[in-house]
Amino acid sequence: MELSKDQRKSILTIKNYLNVNGNLKYTDAYMMVKFELAIEEIIESSLAIKSMKTTGIKSKSDGVQSVTFESNIEAWTITDSIRGLLPMPYVRLMG
Repeated sequence: MELSKDQRKSILTIKNYLNVNGNLKYTDAYMMVKFELAIEEIIESSLAIKSMKTTGIKSKSDGVQSVTFESNIEAWTITDSIRGLLPMPYVRLMG
């Protein structure tokens, strides 16, 4: 199965969030099955954010209409709605 670039970005974002990089269990195929809803949500929200927001811009105006973005909302990040679709991240121990 060939993954799209957006699916690969979503999978990498989730792996980073869960702290599972390097864990052989978390293959792309496993991620597509296990976290399908989260992957779709990341893609949808990221494309919507990218269509509205230019990187580094916090607000923009067009005539009488003004839009202000939350400072922590960027494309390809884990938002609260996506976090609800994922398990808790694994804790890495130092030592």
